[in-house]
Amino acid sequence: MSKLISTLEQLHLLRHRAVDDLSLKLATQKQVCQRFEKNIDALTSLATGLVTQSANSAAMMINQSKYKHNIQRVIDWQKQEQALAHLEAQKIQGNLLAESRREKSLELVLEAKRSDRRMEMNRREQKMTDSISAQCWLRQQQAAARQR
Repeated sequence: MSKLISTLEQLHLLRHRAVDDLSLKLATQKQVCQRFEKNIDALTSLATGLVTQSANSAAMMINQSKYKHNIQRVIDWQKQEQALAHLEAQKIQGNLLAESRREKSLELVLEAKRSDRRMEMNRREQKMTDSISAQCWLRQQQAAARQR
Protein backbone atom coordinates (compact mmCIF):
# COMPACT_ATOMS: atom_id res chain seq x y z
CA MET A 1 0.00 0.00 0.00
CA SER A 2 2.83 2.38 0.89
CA LYS A 3 4.52 1.84 -2.49
CA LEU A 4 1.22 2.46 -4.27
CA ILE A 5 0.71 5.70 -2.38
CA SER A 6 4.26 6.78 -3.14
CA THR A 7 3.75 6.07 -6.83
CA LEU A 8 0.43 7.94 -6.81
CA GLU A 9 2.11 10.90 -5.08
CA GLN A 10 4.79 11.03 -7.76
CA LEU A 11 2.17 10.83 -10.50
CA HIS A 12 0.16 13.56 -8.79
CA LEU A 13 3.26 15.75 -8.65
CA LEU A 14 3.78 15.23 -12.38
CA ARG A 15 0.15 16.08 -13.11
CA HIS A 16 0.40 19.20 -10.93
CA ARG A 17 3.50 20.32 -12.82
CA ALA A 18 1.69 19.75 -16.12
CA VAL A 19 -1.20 21.92 -14.91
CA ASP A 20 1.25 24.63 -13.82
CA ASP A 21 3.05 24.48 -17.18
CA LEU A 22 -0.21 24.75 -19.11
CA SER A 23 -1.35 27.63 -16.90
CA LEU A 24 1.86 29.47 -17.67
CA LYS A 25 1.52 28.69 -21.36
CA LEU A 26 -2.07 29.98 -21.35
CA ALA A 27 -1.04 33.20 -19.59
CA THR A 28 1.71 33.74 -22.14
CA GLN A 29 -0.71 33.09 -25.02
CA LYS A 30 -3.20 35.59 -23.56
CA GLN A 31 -0.43 38.18 -23.45
CA VAL A 32 0.25 37.49 -27.12
CA CYS A 33 -3.44 38.04 -27.88
CA GLN A 34 -3.36 41.33 -25.97
CA ARG A 35 -0.28 42.45 -27.91
CA PHE A 36 -2.08 41.79 -31.18
CA GLU A 37 -5.07 43.80 -29.91
CA LYS A 38 -2.81 46.72 -28.98
CA ASN A 39 -1.04 46.54 -32.35
CA ILE A 40 -4.36 46.59 -34.20
CA ASP A 41 -5.57 49.56 -32.13
CA ALA A 42 -2.33 51.47 -32.73
CA LEU A 43 -2.36 50.76 -36.46
CA THR A 44 -6.03 51.69 -36.75
CA SER A 45 -5.45 55.00 -35.00
CA LEU A 46 -2.47 55.59 -37.28
CA ALA A 47 -4.59 54.90 -40.37
CA THR A 48 -7.47 57.11 -39.19
CA GLY A 49 -5.04 59.88 -38.31
CA LEU A 50 -4.25 60.31 -41.99
CA VAL A 51 -7.82 61.31 -42.81
CA THR A 52 -7.66 64.42 -40.64
CA GLN A 53 -4.56 65.70 -42.37
CA SER A 54 -5.21 67.68 -45.52
CA ALA A 55 -3.29 66.81 -48.63
CA ASN A 56 -1.80 69.69 -50.62
CA SER A 57 -1.04 67.88 -53.83
CA ALA A 58 -2.05 64.89 -55.89
CA ALA A 59 1.32 63.20 -55.24
CA MET A 60 0.80 63.61 -51.51
CA MET A 61 -2.69 62.12 -51.80
CA ILE A 62 -1.36 59.14 -53.77
CA ASN A 63 1.42 58.65 -51.22
CA GLN A 64 -1.07 58.77 -48.32
CA SER A 65 -3.38 56.38 -50.14
CA LYS A 66 -0.59 53.85 -50.63
CA TYR A 67 0.53 54.34 -47.04
CA LYS A 68 -3.01 53.80 -45.77
CA HIS A 69 -3.38 50.74 -47.99
CA ASN A 70 -0.16 49.25 -46.58
CA ILE A 71 -1.25 49.97 -43.03
CA GLN A 72 -4.58 48.28 -43.76
CA ARG A 73 -2.73 45.22 -45.05
CA VAL A 74 -0.73 45.08 -41.82
CA ILE A 75 -3.94 45.49 -39.81
CA ASP A 76 -5.55 42.61 -41.71
CA TRP A 77 -2.46 40.47 -41.15
CA GLN A 78 -2.47 41.31 -37.43
CA LYS A 79 -6.17 40.39 -37.24
CA GLN A 80 -5.41 37.01 -38.82
CA GLU A 81 -2.58 36.44 -36.37
CA GLN A 82 -4.84 37.51 -33.53
CA ALA A 83 -7.51 35.00 -34.61
CA LEU A 84 -4.88 32.25 -34.72
CA ALA A 85 -3.60 33.30 -31.31
CA HIS A 86 -7.15 33.14 -29.91
CA LEU A 87 -7.60 29.66 -31.36
CA GLU A 88 -4.33 28.56 -29.79
CA ALA A 89 -5.42 30.04 -26.45
CA GLN A 90 -8.70 28.12 -26.65
CA LYS A 91 -6.80 24.92 -27.43
CA ILE A 92 -4.47 25.48 -24.48
CA GLN A 93 -7.50 26.26 -22.27
CA GLY A 94 -9.08 22.93 -23.27
CA ASN A 95 -5.85 21.06 -22.58
CA LEU A 96 -5.54 22.82 -19.23
CA LEU A 97 -9.08 21.86 -18.30
CA ALA A 98 -8.48 18.22 -19.26
CA GLU A 99 -5.20 18.10 -17.35
CA SER A 100 -6.82 19.73 -14.32
CA ARG A 101 -9.52 17.06 -14.36
CA ARG A 102 -6.88 14.31 -14.51
CA GLU A 103 -5.00 15.89 -11.65
CA LYS A 104 -8.16 16.22 -9.54
CA SER A 105 -9.25 12.64 -10.18
CA LEU A 106 -5.78 11.41 -9.25
CA GLU A 107 -5.86 13.59 -6.15
CA LEU A 108 -9.16 11.97 -5.13
CA VAL A 109 -7.75 8.47 -5.67
CA LEU A 110 -4.64 9.38 -3.71
CA GLU A 111 -6.69 10.76 -0.84
CA ALA A 112 -8.85 7.60 -0.81
CA LYS A 113 -5.73 5.42 -0.65
CA ARG A 114 -4.30 7.55 2.16
CA SER A 115 -7.59 7.24 4.02
CA ASP A 116 -7.57 3.45 3.53
CA ARG A 117 -4.02 3.34 4.85
CA ARG A 118 -4.94 5.43 7.92
CA MET A 119 -7.92 3.16 8.61
CA GLU A 120 -5.71 0.07 8.29
CA MET A 121 -3.16 1.59 10.67
CA ASN A 122 -5.94 2.47 13.12
CA ARG A 123 -7.23 -1.12 12.92
CA ARG A 124 -3.75 -2.47 13.63
CA GLU A 125 -3.32 -0.10 16.56
CA GLN A 126 -6.74 -1.12 17.88
CA LYS A 127 -5.86 -4.80 17.55
CA MET A 128 -2.61 -4.20 19.40
CA THR A 129 -4.40 -2.26 22.12
CA ASP A 130 -7.03 -4.99 22.39
CA SER A 131 -4.31 -7.63 22.59
CA ILE A 132 -2.46 -5.77 25.34
CA SER A 133 -5.73 -5.20 27.21
CA ALA A 134 -6.59 -8.89 26.94
CA GLN A 135 -3.13 -9.84 28.23
CA CYS A 136 -3.48 -7.45 31.17
CA TRP A 137 -6.94 -8.79 31.98
CA LEU A 138 -5.70 -12.37 31.72
CA ARG A 139 -2.75 -11.62 34.03
CA GLN A 140 -5.08 -9.98 36.53
CA GLN A 141 -7.34 -13.02 36.42
CA GLN A 142 -4.37 -15.35 36.89
CA ALA A 143 -3.03 -13.25 39.75
CA ALA A 144 -6.47 -13.22 41.40
CA ALA A 145 -6.74 -17.00 40.97
CA ARG A 146 -3.33 -17.50 42.67
CA GLN A 147 -4.34 -15.37 45.62
CA ARG A 148 -7.36 -17.56 46.33
